[in-house]
Amino acid sequence: MAKPVEIKPEEQFARSYVDRLILTKLSEMEAAVKLGELADKLAQQNVGLAMVRSLMASNPNIFAYHERRWIPASRLTGQGRPFAEVMRLILDAFGAPVSLDTLIDEIVRVRDEDRDLVESQARRFIDRDVRFILIEDQHVGLIDWGFLAKDQKLSRALAINRVTQEEFDEAAAKLANVDFRSTTWAADALKTGAPMRLKAIGAVAYSKLNSDDPRSILLYDAKAVYSALFTVPGFVFAPDGKFYPAEEATKWINLASKLADKLTPSVELDDAQPIDVKQEDVARMVEKILSADKSTTAIKLLEEFYEITPGTKTFVDDLANMMTALQGSEKVAWVGGDRFRKAGDMPDYIYEVPEPFQFVESGVKNEENEDVDVELIDDGLSSQLRKLLQHPLALDVLDEEVQPALKSQPETIRCVLKSIHRELGTFPLAQIPTGWVDPAPTIQEAIFVDPNGRELQVWINNEARLMYNLIDWWYEQPIESGAVFTLTKTAKPNVFEFAYLDQPDPVVYISAQRMEELRNLGAAAEGKSTLQLLIEVMAHWPKGADYLAILAEINVVRRTSRRLLASLLSSYPCFYQRSGSPVWHFDGKKVDQGFDKAKKRFVKK
Repeated sequence: MAKPVEIKPEEQFARSYVDRLILTKLSEMEAAVKLGELADKLAQQNVGLAMVRSLMASNPNIFAYHERRWIPASRLTGQGRPFAEVMRLILDAFGAPVSLDTLIDEIVRVRDEDRDLVESQARRFIDRDVRFILIEDQHVGLIDWGFLAKDQKLSRALAINRVTQEEFDEAAAKLANVDFRSTTWAADALKTGAPMRLKAIGAVAYSKLNSDDPRSILLYDAKAVYSALFTVPGFVFAPDGKFYPAEEATKWINLASKLADKLTPSVELDDAQPIDVKQEDVARMVEKILSADKSTTAIKLLEEFYEITPGTKTFVDDLANMMTALQGSEKVAWVGGDRFRKAGDMPDYIYEVPEPFQFVESGVKNEENEDVDVELIDDGLSSQLRKLLQHPLALDVLDEEVQPALKSQPETIRCVLKSIHRELGTFPLAQIPTGWVDPAPTIQEAIFVDPNGRELQVWINNEARLMYNLIDWWYEQPIESGAVFTLTKTAKPNVFEFAYLDQPDPVVYISAQRMEELRNLGAAAEGKSTLQLLIEVMAHWPKGADYLAILAEINVVRRTSRRLLASLLSSYPCFYQRSGSPVWHFDGKKVDQGFDKAKKRFVKK
């Protein structure tokens, strides 16, 4: 048996919200034979077919697959129940107010009765049954979602509604300036307090409008407070009973999408043979790719044309057949993962390494007409420096030996942004483990998704060993050198989760003031040897500096290879290390000693 997927509380919260979106559209359709039709209705909310299929199939409490159709589970659980209980079951499944028309339609489907009769009964129960409330926008809800109290003392009312004193005090502090007798109190309360629980807002309103004095006039009206809050635009009533700004819902949909991907392997709804992609279908799909203003994924095409999702048993074979069929067309280009776009529809700048990454020799000679800046072979370097030459923070574009692929690839990798890449909107594949990004094709498109659900199109050139088009996100980061971010693989090919970490890398980090000093050195670098520039850089470090820190700084001044820096540190006596210390120091008194003659035999030819 497959191991059950562990669902975190925040994931359950998110999926409950998306379940409500799906349930709303499903109720409007009466039933769904093809989930693609349901997914089309949710497309504007970024809820796709695979997500719909996965969430519906993994929540039998809300959705039922009955007689080869998808229906709300309440239609089955409500069979034979009293009228009012059917109403309660439907509303409870939604977890938020439902339009009166939708509620009536659902009751008709459960009870199989005349609609006019059902509407008459529903309105009668809403008027007389204290459990239900019809709010101003003609939506029906369960009254116990709100704060129910009339003449109880505040402490008793809080206890009945399960609002703790701590929650009440926090809400009261946030809403201290809200006038609950004004006509705009509900909007003011949500703008000030959200996210906040409906019950907590009601508790504060109760404390302001009622008094524990038995002779006072009781002004609190639970239904009026409830109705006013639910009719404020721009806010969403969430599964945890809180109101949130509507824009927060995007995060919940993204999180539910990730959960749906995890749930997919356990979803088995069909038993079909792998598809045979016919030429006429290929022609239609190619036209769709050509007409799109961005790349189209083979997984999306499988959903739209065949209603096949990652939860389908034959998905792996279906995707392979689809990929083969599309790659056979000269009109479209495969750009990695399962992504396709119009052939030749890629930006020109991703085909070459930007000029600032090129290394330029200083050409400066010493008194003996020998180059001042020389590189040494490995034998001329210490074992420590030889190891550091292969450190990910030392490697860079045009300055790396590609490492062997790891046998086991990590799900998440840590990356450090250096100043030159921040300025150019790039990132080197040298920092990414070999094999973590697919080696083919040479030019690939990847999608980075940040914690807020924003997406960024990133181009990868496996031959140039660079990622491009990151400048918008790089410039949102105030740290010019040393910002740390992570990339995490997702279930979707070439889609990666992106997140900045709070702390910069302690070795490569350069402060804004120091960056300015280094840029000034670079502006005056014409005609100087890299050795002279290194001396000026090292003069800033009276207590010494790590090789990787020095490499980061010298590269702000002038593009310098990792081996040249290691060679200069090793060849000139003015640079030294104390025994057992990894830190490099500078001794200005030894500058005149020049090049260490003992290192001549190690000079790289």
